[in-house]
Amino acid sequence: MALAEATVFAVIWAIVTAIAEIVFRRIKDHSMYYTISSQGHIALSAFNFLSSWLIPIFTFMAVMVIFALVRFRAPDNTPRPSPVQTLRNKWYILLWVGVSFALNIMFWLHPTAVDLETMFANWKQQQNQHPLIVNVTARQWEWIFSYPQYGITQAVNAQGLDELELPVGRPVEFFLRSKDPFHSYDIYADVIHSFWIPAFGIKEDVIPGETRTEFLVPDHVANYETSPLVRVQCAEVCGPGHPYMEAPLSIVTAKQFSQWIAHQKSLQAQGA
Repeated sequence: MALAEATVFAVIWAIVTAIAEIVFRRIKDHSMYYTISSQGHIALSAFNFLSSWLIPIFTFMAVMVIFALVRFRAPDNTPRPSPVQTLRNKWYILLWVGVSFALNIMFWLHPTAVDLETMFANWKQQQNQHPLIVNVTARQWEWIFSYPQYGITQAVNAQGLDELELPVGRPVEFFLRSKDPFHSYDIYADVIHSFWIPAFGIKEDVIPGETRTEFLVPDHVANYETSPLVRVQCAEVCGPGHPYMEAPLSIVTAKQFSQWIAHQKSLQAQGA
């Protein structure tokens, strides 16, 4: 009887897992992602790899719980002692612990260690390609972007609102700080924010008193109208204005970026 039950369980698990994998792949390929940076593609590949392995693990647990509830229920809700009492099964325990250990080691090696090494290698190589430096300052509740290589202290759009614009194909290095540049106060008195650009696949906490960096290469021309994922959003609860702490992002051609830089310099000269 035990072998028959195990066989039924295995068949149900295989069917549910196959259906879940098919559904995941269709969602993934059609509507789930929009990635426009080299680092984002690495992160997306890692997510897809982990999901493909974790789906059968999740379905195993879900099917096990439901199968046990259905198969071993008391038909008339009257508890009865089982004729077979098993305290433990050492082979099941060894298999469970062994597989769990192997999976964790595998996930640590790939994609975690492998992809991090790829990102660091790309970073070192692209740092020699004159990356664009963007200083990002987070304050309650605003993102402020400056371009020190061009002498721009605060980039704004036609409405005077902060905006971030980047050239496609050029490495970008962000320097992230949390403070209020318009008031003098203890730098540790601000709060933690989180610099998140969904379409870039990056998120980095911005901590008072620290300067953190992010490095990436945009590889598609895009803006908020292309996808709402092309924006800067705070992903760390930082007060009542947290949901509205966002800024538009545009990825443009090199020519458009040069024109935008000239426009920003003109606005700055006018004291806008």
